[in-house]
Amino acid sequence: MNFVQTLTAVEKSRALSCAIRFLLAAILSGSQIFGAYAPFGLGFVAAAGAGMEGLSALLGLLVGALLMMPFTAAIKYIAAAILIFSVSVAFFDTKLYRKHAFLPLITAACTAVVGFVYLMPQGVFNTDGAYFLLEIFLAGGCAVCYRMALAIQIDAPETLERQQLFALFVLAISLLIAVAAIPLAGRFSLGRIFSIVLVLAAGRLGGMGLGCAAGLCAGLSMDAVSGTLYFSMAYALSAMTAGLRRCGRARYTLLFLFGTVLSLFWCSAETAVYTLLETAIAGVLFLLLPEKLFQKGRRHRAAALGAPNALEKQLRGAASVFRDLYDSLSRAGTAPVNDENVATVFDRAADQICRACPLCATCWDADYVTTYNALNDVTEPLNSRGHVLPSDFPAHFSSRCLRFSDFTAAVNAEFTALLMRRQYTRQLSSTRAQAREQYARLSELLSESADQVERGAAVPASAEAPMCDICTAGRAKAGESVSGDTLSTFRSEDGKVFLLLSDGMGCGEDARRESAMTVRLLEQFLKAGIEPSTALKTLNSALTLHTDESGSFTTIDLLAMTPESGSVSFYKFGAAPSYIRHGKSVRRVTGSVLPAGLSSSDRIPDATTVHLSAGDIVLLISDGFADSSDDAWLETLFSQWEGSDIHSLTSALMDESLRHGGRSDDASLLVLRLSPAPQHPVQAV
Repeated sequence: MNFVQTLTAVEKSRALSCAIRFLLAAILSGSQIFGAYAPFGLGFVAAAGAGMEGLSALLGLLVGALLMMPFTAAIKYIAAAILIFSVSVAFFDTKLYRKHAFLPLITAACTAVVGFVYLMPQGVFNTDGAYFLLEIFLAGGCAVCYRMALAIQIDAPETLERQQLFALFVLAISLLIAVAAIPLAGRFSLGRIFSIVLVLAAGRLGGMGLGCAAGLCAGLSMDAVSGTLYFSMAYALSAMTAGLRRCGRARYTLLFLFGTVLSLFWCSAETAVYTLLETAIAGVLFLLLPEKLFQKGRRHRAAALGAPNALEKQLRGAASVFRDLYDSLSRAGTAPVNDENVATVFDRAADQICRACPLCATCWDADYVTTYNALNDVTEPLNSRGHVLPSDFPAHFSSRCLRFSDFTAAVNAEFTALLMRRQYTRQLSSTRAQAREQYARLSELLSESADQVERGAAVPASAEAPMCDICTAGRAKAGESVSGDTLSTFRSEDGKVFLLLSDGMGCGEDARRESAMTVRLLEQFLKAGIEPSTALKTLNSALTLHTDESGSFTTIDLLAMTPESGSVSFYKFGAAPSYIRHGKSVRRVTGSVLPAGLSSSDRIPDATTVHLSAGDIVLLISDGFADSSDDAWLETLFSQWEGSDIHSLTSALMDESLRHGGRSDDASLLVLRLSPAPQHPVQAV
């Protein structure tokens, strides 16, 4: 009886295994990228093997391909799958079959043989040839991953290794590609929702590095389905933003959503709406997952990985991917077809109007020079006015032309189309350049994070390091209830002191909102350990896009000081001069870069580094505090001040500024003094 029960259980288990393989193969056959390529099902048929389970996978691919593909495309993949299964059966009991490289190479070879037949009419050296090579690579690579995923013991998930986890991730993403292609309401995608849940879970378990890597992989998969190059950047940026600081699951999800909001600068309005809704729904689903899953996953990961080294490697790997992507986009930025010559306007108008005219041979062959000169005469009014009038043409041309009014209308229509193509080309070039710069900035941010991991935990400031006193003050413009300037002072975990002043364009609440957003974002970058120059370049790149939408900009004045050495660096984006007092002498620090949002996205801010001695004082001011061309009074008062309390210096400067400039603009001031010994913690008034 026990033997019969055991045999029945084995048969049920085998039947269930065959059913699962049939279902997975059918779904993967519908996982199409770039509209016409489905290598994932072939990789799964190879991984399923040569027995009944392999046959089940083959049948699943056959059914799925016929249901979800055009018949011609379905025949291509069915033929390749049959060829792969036949080779597996033929070599099943040989030593060659058990070698790790056999199945992926056979899968790639069979995919290449069948695909080449379909590729021959289009040729090899074109875009189709590139997709053909990508399909071969994905079919072979997926065969390796799927075989590893199918070999996992379901009853022992705690023993999973990194390669097996990666294999499961690849299988999940492959299945989600098929789900993403299923149309729901509008462009709403269930596949993208579950992809975001995967990225959230990966980031929560493995931190920022693993989250960025998962976001990049999931995003590239969704980009391959949609034919865009947006989701890879959006998911990776969101994962990076969520992983900038340790926090609970709810705040982690909100930070991820905040990163998604930042990424919306690089997509259309319709895509932005769906992306935001999909991320919000995915966040809710992520929060519904039981916390025990993450606790168990973290314990397993901590035991399996050398966490710091692995995180550093992941960060550098993700940074390398973004850098390679940036380089690839830069190399792929081929110039558009030259359509700038006005002569094409007349050629296209002639194709529409003159081709069927009885005088076509006369005008464009026998009297070509006369026709050419006539059209050349109307080029200047066409360019200057934007359209031509019948009176612009010579009399001999207008009197002879049988369809003169139609030809004039066609010329005007084609010239309007030319102007629209020129505008589109400029916008496309600008968008591509901004996207490339964002990938470069992401690469730099990830490299900075990897450097932080390599250096180890932040070292607290030495107790013997010189302390500093800080005082702040400000006033709003006359008639305004709030100031458009935003100030911030803080100390990072490694002991560095930061003073930050941002002046929003204009005054009032709108200016305050813009400057506060700039300060908040920059402060988050700096507290996360990102170097100031990298943080400022990234922020400037994002604000450039924000300026295109809102028309506003902000100045940034950043001071970064290392108290142990007295080294102070000034970074300025359109900011007012700063002043350093050493003894009785005053030094002026200026910059020439435009405000953030107006500078080019790759422009680095003006940076000046000096070394302070004990007792030195630094002033940071907004442009409403003192006119940079008439600040002699400030330097005189600053150099002659004899007090010991910087609060009195701050009050004296604010009073004198009011007498010289009144309240015609917002005015803000930050004062820092390096003390020879610890005196007071950071203060603000």
